Amino acid sequence: MRTRFLSFLLLVAFAASVHSQAYQPTGENLKSRQEFRDNKFGIFLHWGLYSMLATGEWTMTNKDLNYREYAKLAGGFYPSKFDAAKWVAAIKASGAKYICFTTRHHEGFSMFHTRYSDYNIIDATPFKRDILKELADECHKQGIRLHLYYSHIDWFREDVPWGRTGRGTGRPNPKGDWNSYYKFMNNQLTELLTNYGEIGAIWFDGWWDQDQNPDFDWQLPEQYALIHRLQPACLVGNNHHQVPFEGEDIQIFERDLPGENRAGLSGQDISALPLETCETMNGMWGYKITDQDYKSAETLIHYLVKA
Repeated sequence: MRTRFLSFLLLVAFAASVHSQAYQPTGENLKSRQEFRDNKFGIFLHWGLYSMLATGEWTMTNKDLNYREYAKLAGGFYPSKFDAAKWVAAIKASGAKYICFTTRHHEGFSMFHTRYSDYNIIDATPFKRDILKELADECHKQGIRLHLYYSHIDWFREDVPWGRTGRGTGRPNPKGDWNSYYKFMNNQLTELLTNYGEIGAIWFDGWWDQDQNPDFDWQLPEQYALIHRLQPACLVGNNHHQVPFEGEDIQIFERDLPGENRAGLSGQDISALPLETCETMNGMWGYKITDQDYKSAETLIHYLVKA
């Protein structure tokens, strides 16, 4: 299945032995790790306002688009053909056992209804429907686990301390207000883990944005503890391209199988945690109209078999 505003990404869960971290995962969490191993194969739904521009999810920073002008895209966001029941059914028919959905990518737009920003699918668009709620309901109904992608960086909010990306979007304060942004993130994570039923995993991305500032403190242990407190069985993963940090339940590899590093993002050691690799079906994560270089069925099947 292909749609204009959506690109599907492959997620493959690998078998690995259970690893007990210092934070002492609960029995529910260990059970969830085993189920994650058994699920093997998932589909990533990479979707946001950037899909409307059809130039990939990094256009806002790559083209130095002004954050206030970029936000006007929301006024035209109306995915009339979205049908959660059909999408979940098609994914289930593919053999995938779970879906990972971008709740908020680096552009800062929330693809769910949130109380903590009006820059979201309900308040800022004419669509006025909570896509995540409809997707979550169908996943629970059809027996597909739901994982939620959540960006640690934001090129829109003024309280976000600048990293190495998003520097040309016109935000006025490079230092930001970390305490304000950290509270915002945790408030949103609380919503995601409270309002949408059982969540299989929180899939973080963006830690690498501060890699030129080694003293930057993301306060991840407290954030991970919040997630485990709200849903003990919910797995925590972070696409930071490092060995797992304390409190993480899976290890993520981007664009390569563990032990490979052709893309330059996966040279880290392999842990004993359950492993996952994330790979595109063409060359992009988000929709790009000029990227029609889709991998062959043979290539994708070989990738799955090697995994």
